[in-house]
Amino acid sequence: MKSIIIFLITTLIFSCSGPNGNRKTASAEGVSEEQPPTEQGEVWSAKEMHGARLIREQFRNALNTSTPEGAEMKRDAHPKHHGCVKAKLTIENSKLKDEYKVGLYKNNSSYNALVRFSNGDPNHKKADAKSDVRGMAIKLFDVPYTSYLEETGVDENLNVHDFVFMNSSEFFIKDPKHYGKFMDSVESGGFGLAFFAIGAFLNPKDKFVTILRKAFAMKVGNPLDIDYHSATPYKLGPTSSKMKFVSCKKTKEKVPKHAPDNFLRNRLAHYLDKQGTCFDFYIQPNNDKKRNNIENAQVKWKTRKSPFIKVGRLEVPKQPKKEVIARDQTCQDMSFNPWRAPSENRPMGGVNRIRLEVYVKQAKMRQNYNSVEYPGPSEFK
Repeated sequence: MKSIIIFLITTLIFSCSGPNGNRKTASAEGVSEEQPPTEQGEVWSAKEMHGARLIREQFRNALNTSTPEGAEMKRDAHPKHHGCVKAKLTIENSKLKDEYKVGLYKNNSSYNALVRFSNGDPNHKKADAKSDVRGMAIKLFDVPYTSYLEETGVDENLNVHDFVFMNSSEFFIKDPKHYGKFMDSVESGGFGLAFFAIGAFLNPKDKFVTILRKAFAMKVGNPLDIDYHSATPYKLGPTSSKMKFVSCKKTKEKVPKHAPDNFLRNRLAHYLDKQGTCFDFYIQPNNDKKRNNIENAQVKWKTRKSPFIKVGRLEVPKQPKKEVIARDQTCQDMSFNPWRAPSENRPMGGVNRIRLEVYVKQAKMRQNYNSVEYPGPSEFK
């Protein structure tokens, strides 16, 4: 419990503090995201839209005030990356029902990719050995379909598909209302965050603390060692689904006793300099829609009724250490958005709809501030 409260207070300090005055600020005017029609039990009304826009402004204000004068603007979450590495995702759909062979899963194909491994804490200087949420973002290139952001005119002819995964099978925020309360507690200060965490801890229906504590407790000796999850639901044709990447790496590395602050970056580059590895790719079709409410991102989907199905493999080949390090700025300049997916596989539920309201504007703010053209690098190199 103590570690969760410390995390929340740290989030506040690094998201909502920093020099103000007459310094450069970022904006994201002129970007418009169009919400898709609700389906499969989704709930989204003017009330949720209003809340999402308030959250969007809270993120904008936090990002502006947390960036020191003259410094590069970092992401509001997962700002510290361990490296961008080359990979290839191969889809093998033979185990899927025909009705699920849509979008990414329509054909058996292989796609070049870049994978960004990261820490979740807003403090990009936080030491890797400290407890944290870990992330894996993937960008597939030259996909033969149109993403939702392309369909709605936000992106143009990118031909990419993005994944944004974390080391938790459930998301720590439940729904839009819960999201709003969390962001209000961030704005109110350290005591507000502490009270939010305590309230969640005392509420048996709120899994906020449980989910974060589980992710924090995971010992990570190498970003290649652990599994990564979509956490939130995604459309799979006529149903919803979750996804995960399961590490193929058999020998797991331990966290060193006196670990350097950036040891995960060093471990990642050093390992791939000598050998490659992989992640098996699974999807979990929702076969229990009554229990697996897609408007509650904290719900754990039981595998007995909704088993995972292997649909491919992400191969991460051996690659020179210097190449991994050389992609640092590419990592920083890129944007990853889960709505860069075909409509048949689009994100679902209120939490993901808030992401639609926030992610493009956050990326555009950061990139404009850093003199990078939105959406950042979108080519395989």
